[in-house]
Amino acid sequence: NPDFRLALSGVVRTHDLVWQALGRFAQPAVCLIPPGMLGFDPGRRRQTLTRDEASSMLRSSGVSDPITLRAAAHPLFLDRYKSLLTTLLSIWSDLGVKVEVATPTMASYLESFQNSTGIDLFIGRWNADYDDPDDFTYGLFHSRVGLYRSYISSADGDQILEEARTESRPGVRASLYRKYESFLQESGMVLPLFHDVDYRLANSKVLGLNLRGSAPYVNYAEIGKLESVAKATDTLRAGGGTIEVPITGTLHRLDPSLASTIEDAEVLPSIFETLTRDVGGARIVPWLATDFRAEQGGKRYRFQLRDDVRFHDGRKLTARDVRYSFERLLLNPDSTGRFFYSPIRGAKALLNGEDSDLAGFRIHSADEFTIELDEPVSFFPALISYHAAAIIPEGSDKFGGSWQEGSVGTGPFRLIKFEPGLRLELERNKTYWRSGYPKIERLIFNLGVSPADILSQFRAGRVSLASDLLPADAEALRRESEFASGYHEIPRLITYYAAFNSHRGALKDKRLRQILSQSIDVANVVRQTVGRLAVPAHGLIPPGLLGHDSAYTPRIPVASASAPEQPGGGIELTAVLNPVFFGEYAAFAREVSRVLRDHQVTIRPVNKTMDEWLEAVAQGSVDLVLGRWAADYPDADTFANILATKEGLLGQLCGSAEVDRLIALGRSETSPAARHAVYRQIEEIIARDRLLLPLFHEQTYRFARPEVEGLSLSYGGMTVDYASLRLHV
Repeated sequence: NPDFRLALSGVVRTHDLVWQALGRFAQPAVCLIPPGMLGFDPGRRRQTLTRDEASSMLRSSGVSDPITLRAAAHPLFLDRYKSLLTTLLSIWSDLGVKVEVATPTMASYLESFQNSTGIDLFIGRWNADYDDPDDFTYGLFHSRVGLYRSYISSADGDQILEEARTESRPGVRASLYRKYESFLQESGMVLPLFHDVDYRLANSKVLGLNLRGSAPYVNYAEIGKLESVAKATDTLRAGGGTIEVPITGTLHRLDPSLASTIEDAEVLPSIFETLTRDVGGARIVPWLATDFRAEQGGKRYRFQLRDDVRFHDGRKLTARDVRYSFERLLLNPDSTGRFFYSPIRGAKALLNGEDSDLAGFRIHSADEFTIELDEPVSFFPALISYHAAAIIPEGSDKFGGSWQEGSVGTGPFRLIKFEPGLRLELERNKTYWRSGYPKIERLIFNLGVSPADILSQFRAGRVSLASDLLPADAEALRRESEFASGYHEIPRLITYYAAFNSHRGALKDKRLRQILSQSIDVANVVRQTVGRLAVPAHGLIPPGLLGHDSAYTPRIPVASASAPEQPGGGIELTAVLNPVFFGEYAAFAREVSRVLRDHQVTIRPVNKTMDEWLEAVAQGSVDLVLGRWAADYPDADTFANILATKEGLLGQLCGSAEVDRLIALGRSETSPAARHAVYRQIEEIIARDRLLLPLFHEQTYRFARPEVEGLSLSYGGMTVDYASLRLHV
């Protein structure tokens, strides 16, 4: 009964079953043919069923209750793999299908090879006699000679296997074996469970040990032994100790696909990693990928994964995990960053809920894959360095309070405990792929700490680093001899701005927007209230990126060049302020408000929280927005894109079709000079129409206590590489 078989196989989520029951000592199977062998398809998909869908299929199959099946099971499933078998039978039991094991001994199991009378299921394993897919197919299931022919045989299957046996061209043979795998899957006759992971534990004196997937499994003839253990390795031991970091902002979830805030950028890279990384200076390097290159004029990118990366729970990183991570991101309706990846071929269908498989992602082996784009995107390697594109294990859908509860990545630290909004505690990942990192045992982030508390805790030695201080306190701390040498600063890819609602309300009047912009002497206000912690902005795009011009001065109409006009009569404007303007930059907001009051304009804040800020901005329901934008990826596109009318953060407030056209042009251009010119045009439109008033670019900084070593800052997406910090005792 095909429907009955498909219901039993479809309800089993193989990856979850294997990882939960066997962990790192087994690799979930996607094919009958094992990895590395001709015909193995690393990208094969298997459609699973929910319990309700499987139950419905069972009812429609015509099989009546109660259902009891007898199974021949290898003795290993009664011993070493008992937990997997117990879980598997429990899944079927929930469907009303009871399975009894009829082969308690190896002798009875071997007898069932030839005599299948009274046996409904065969749960076994097969070790290759010879290194060829023929051994896993023809040798097992051919109707004349197959070892398991009494269970599975088919004239249609025989025809495929016989053709594959006589075919000499490897590519054609591989396609035939993949066709046979599809035949088995579609008929529900075989459910591949897992491939064994062979291992050996070697003494530290042993050199040259290598394992193979087929006999001989160990290269005994090539193994050597050292006289002294001390000579066996010159790797540095990781240091110890705990570093505590206070943050003024909060963090309530750890799902990387939802990353959007500066706090996400501060914390998540220590747990989750991306294929590429911005290492500062807008320089993108391979990270989880050991190599990548553009093909077909930038319409396709080929990636090779590192072969020594494991997730925190021991799973090996594969191309399937990468595919799953991108598909999950694109399908997540709560992700604000998923639209960045719409250029991938097939991505729009996932974004619109029309498909669940990403057509442009092609897996070539466990470690190699390509991503195809609809049109060339010159900064695609930078796009995938964004934290939302972090790689998680295939099947992950819950991100709980520890790595055991699903918050699993490949990063230098592993999650021990997460208290949303309060505290996040990490421990060193002892199997991290970067040798010698991290250099501390524990990393703790304390969340929602006020600037005053950060200062007092830092001076008292209760925390190791300090930032987010009030500007006056930061200046005072720099003058203290104990901490002056531990001060580090660097320009950050972040812009603070005042955005005007050009679509509705009083500021729909362009002339009023011009008057307000000219009323504020931004450079003077920044110097007075923020000091050296910020650089007055000449545009939306910060220094270091294409499109920035530090010599640029907005053209002001001659009639108004002398002094700004006063608006006619008093005006009240509703505003939302990013919470930093209630905290460390409150003095800046107060001064701007005072200047505008002098020009008969009153600012009425209507928010207190970040959630209220986001809601008002998304709806375009206020007149004025004081906000900030930090680069998601090191390219001018991330700043221009906030003005996109549909997906941009400020699109409902001040987006325009003219800017939309230039954003699309900037993405398609491959010449840096041409792209620079495009982003200069966007800056000209911003200044001409007064869509927003750039305020300042932040100087990011950290104070480190004297015992902290290895601190350096990057103006990229990740300011501090916490894995490089160490404690001097």
